[in-house]
Amino acid sequence: MNDALSDIFQRLRLKSCVYFQRDFHAPWGMSMDQGSFAQFHLIVSGYCVVEVDGNSHHASNGDVLLFPRGYPHKLLDKAGSPAMAGADVMASFSTPSPAFDEGGKAVRLVCGHYEYRDTSPVMMINQLPGFIHVKAFDLSSPTASDSVVPLLIREMDSNKPGSGSIVEHLAEILLIQTLREYARGVPQSAGLLMGLADAQLGKALKLIHLKPEAPLTVEQLAREAGMSRSAFSDRFKSVIGLSPKEYLTKMRLLTAGDLLNGGGYPIPQIAEKVGYNSEISFARAFKREMGMTPSKYRRGQKSGMTGV
Repeated sequence: MNDALSDIFQRLRLKSCVYFQRDFHAPWGMSMDQGSFAQFHLIVSGYCVVEVDGNSHHASNGDVLLFPRGYPHKLLDKAGSPAMAGADVMASFSTPSPAFDEGGKAVRLVCGHYEYRDTSPVMMINQLPGFIHVKAFDLSSPTASDSVVPLLIREMDSNKPGSGSIVEHLAEILLIQTLREYARGVPQSAGLLMGLADAQLGKALKLIHLKPEAPLTVEQLAREAGMSRSAFSDRFKSVIGLSPKEYLTKMRLLTAGDLLNGGGYPIPQIAEKVGYNSEISFARAFKREMGMTPSKYRRGQKSGMTGV
């Protein structure tokens, strides 16, 4: 089934990497600098403290800690504990004396990162806070069908062929579930993710993502949302941060970027596929959005550049 959130993640071309599942025995502390990837931590069992911007947050069994843009932070057994650099902690795992391998009460952590392999459609990511704390996915309940966590933990404990690949895919699902749960819990916030969770705006966003090439009007989108034109336009702009027309244009040009990246269509045909009657008007709009012409963008993709 197609929907706007799935479309966004397909455009991001997400790739996950799970570093480890380990017990950290008190006293312990791990410090992460600003990173180029999104970082996440899952509290499998036990308790820890997260320090972000000098503020302490308490996390326990089943909590997910997400840093969508790799924001610097510390994980500690208790507030104020000294912290070892995360890179040094990781390096110690391949030595005879792994960090925090012995001591007092333990917490079990799963840690990893998410890489956005296409950096163009990151509006949703940029609108997210630097730190997201989602409380207690159920790790033990056999009926926790809405959470991938039990499957992820079980697969990490498995030595079966293909388990590494399965873990990476499950971690990607965990990210989507975490963001969906976050959006459900803070409906008063603004941003694309909140728009997707909105019962009315979500219908219009779905139509845009399913048919970016269609000659959609604000009136049509408002009808899809079950709202008047003026109320819809005002609400869309206040939540999403763009007017409906601006958002539709952005989605059309991001779709064009995907088609240029695929390399299978000539540029005039791509222009038509994303709703432009003129190759010239398409090229002008594409350059305004992407900072380069369609042909230059295509050459950059072929040479391994991101194009942004």
